[in-house]
Amino acid sequence: MDFENPAHLRAAAQKLRADYLKYAETTPISASQASTLKDHPLKGPIWVAKFAVPKPIDDTSRDLLLALIDELNDKNVSYDHPDSQTLKLEWVGSRDNVGIDAPQPSLPERETFQKLNAETKRPLAILYIYGGTFVLNTPSSYHKTAGFLAKATGSKVLMVHQRLAPQNPFPAALLDVFQAYLTLLAPPPGSHHEAIPPSSIVVAGDSSGTCLALGLLQILLRLRRQGKSIVFHGRTIEPNVPAGMTLVSPITELTNSLPSYERNMQTDLFPVPVEKLPFLQPGFPTCSIWPTQPPRADLYCEAGMLAHPLVSPAASEDWSGSCPIWMASGQE
Repeated sequence: MDFENPAHLRAAAQKLRADYLKYAETTPISASQASTLKDHPLKGPIWVAKFAVPKPIDDTSRDLLLALIDELNDKNVSYDHPDSQTLKLEWVGSRDNVGIDAPQPSLPERETFQKLNAETKRPLAILYIYGGTFVLNTPSSYHKTAGFLAKATGSKVLMVHQRLAPQNPFPAALLDVFQAYLTLLAPPPGSHHEAIPPSSIVVAGDSSGTCLALGLLQILLRLRRQGKSIVFHGRTIEPNVPAGMTLVSPITELTNSLPSYERNMQTDLFPVPVEKLPFLQPGFPTCSIWPTQPPRADLYCEAGMLAHPLVSPAASEDWSGSCPIWMASGQE
């Protein structure tokens, strides 16, 4: 294939789209999701240290998030009100001088973190929010990506097991990401790390993870404008933004209604309009998680919430006070 030839690129894009649609139109959501939930062996030039943070008791983060959602919910659309949960998190760092198949030593998680931290060369932490259409993947799916980032930056990378749709619709994953960020700022019981200032945190993500990242930024900006602090595990935290964000293939609006969707209709991986999505078609195979009960028109949220500024951050009008943001998007 000649990657400089526009005709070749269009043909390749159309084949990828056709292959994707064939799979998407015939595979139940539960099967697609399950195929991405496998734990991969811990091996090669990375350290992975897992830990869990208990469900907070003395906490305002959940109520503050729900209050922001309500303030912006001008149509009074009904939406899910998830509870906080035990957060499962994973630190990933670079492991030097080992082969690609070298297994990670079997050590207590805290000792593993100490070794990971010892090989960290900069006082920088990356909160990585992975993609997967809000439906797929776990941190295990992104160990290699996180390891690459850790190696390239000399930092350590934190990922949270964000709750997946359709079983856990908006704002469950956003609440998990918000509380993961707070866990960096003020480590609760069970954490391996010391408190990390926002000036030493970068939030990174890809695909649907960028939507959650920008949603997190909007939460912090809005709370700061309102002069509100956050109580998390009994500690008071100011809603300070991170040092920066890096977003790959960002998804910022979920209505698929902007002109670029129509312009790229023939080559975009995801079809438009929204009602043509495979999981909404009459013959789509049902499963234990889709359609939901009661049914809804979107995997991630109620259809009436798709334009909500914390669901589709592009609908947010005020970004003043944001950290620097680097975005990568193109016609790969």
